[in-house]
Amino acid sequence: MALRAGAASQKGTTRAMISIRQSLTSRLLARRAVRLMLALFALIIAIFITDIFTSELEAVLKNGGHFGDFAWLMLLKTPNVVDFALPIVLFLGLFFAIQGARTDNELVICAAAGEPWYAVPRTAIAFGLGAMVVSLTFSGLVVPWSSYALRLSFHELVTRQFIDRLTEPQERLSVQEIDGRIVIAAPVDGAARGRLFVFSAVPDAPQIWRAALARDWAVTGPDAAGSYQLELQGFREIQGYNSGSGHAPGSTPGSTPGSAPALMGGEALALSRLNVSRLSLDFQLDSVVEAADAERQSSERFLFAEGGPQDGLLRQPDGTLTAAPTRALGEMLARALLGLVAASVAVAAAAFAATRSGRWIALPVGLVAVMAADIGSRAILGDAAGLGYPRFWVAFAALSALGLAPAMGYVALRGEALVTPARDQA
Repeated sequence: MALRAGAASQKGTTRAMISIRQSLTSRLLARRAVRLMLALFALIIAIFITDIFTSELEAVLKNGGHFGDFAWLMLLKTPNVVDFALPIVLFLGLFFAIQGARTDNELVICAAAGEPWYAVPRTAIAFGLGAMVVSLTFSGLVVPWSSYALRLSFHELVTRQFIDRLTEPQERLSVQEIDGRIVIAAPVDGAARGRLFVFSAVPDAPQIWRAALARDWAVTGPDAAGSYQLELQGFREIQGYNSGSGHAPGSTPGSTPGSAPALMGGEALALSRLNVSRLSLDFQLDSVVEAADAERQSSERFLFAEGGPQDGLLRQPDGTLTAAPTRALGEMLARALLGLVAASVAVAAAAFAATRSGRWIALPVGLVAVMAADIGSRAILGDAAGLGYPRFWVAFAALSALGLAPAMGYVALRGEALVTPARDQA
């Protein structure tokens, strides 16, 4: 009994030792790969921000924004970069992690401790599966949310600038067109705001025009109902009417007080004038600024939400409609699958780099393979989305096998080269 207990204890200890040893390669490569991928992501995001920095900053400043608005808008644009760069970053991170561990003879030490060579591709596949989850999370949740928030945030920025122009005195001439009216606000000249001039034509009667001038003006609000109030001091409105008969609408020729017929290009010009010492007008912001569309657009809907990427329709030959994925879902799954393909290609490229001929071309060949897989898979699965779900999943499975089999087959043939020291490579 004691002998059996000792044997059982020895087996348990052996299993524990094997479990610890099996995690050595994974922990070694994971530390290297994560550091490299974080550095690459930081570099790519920095390049992206540098590329659009000037144009985005100019757009924010033009609309009266400040640094906080600029930082928020740039943050909302970043998820698109992360989803796009993930496969390339994963490939480079795993490739250089394997290369560095092999060059430093760390993989040889792991092999001497009993680590099998296939622990390297096993770790890479784990990274690839994680990349698939991250890609679907970004493309299905984060990117739609950021796109929706970006559109509303920019509209809010434009609206806030318009409100500031209305409610805050300006130091320079402001010219805007609102609902077909040309509004000119003069700088402050001792009054609260300065003079306000508005010119407009009557849409149903283009021969009629109106011009209004206010000596002083102010905007207050909004109130509890969201209304603003426009206070006009010394308001004067002039209405002009071009007509061969020479009379303004609703008047008889030459009989309206305050109007005076004149000749202009062979036609009579009738003028009517309205003077008011004080005029108060209520208006809603939606009447002068187009309201933001709160409805999510197709690219802003979450995965598995109603009307989302998976919620498409396919018309059958008999005219009936059946459920089908959208092209967006096909491209989304293709980009997610590319994470797994990029991980397998990274291991194959590292094995190829152990040969004399592949030492210099393994990295560029691997990069070209990943980018070609990106373009090809998105095109194939995007088109397959129009065939309905059954054929789409067949295409997805076939594409997965086609993307993984060549790389994994090469790794199976030359797996031991992954842990071969650099001085022993042939």
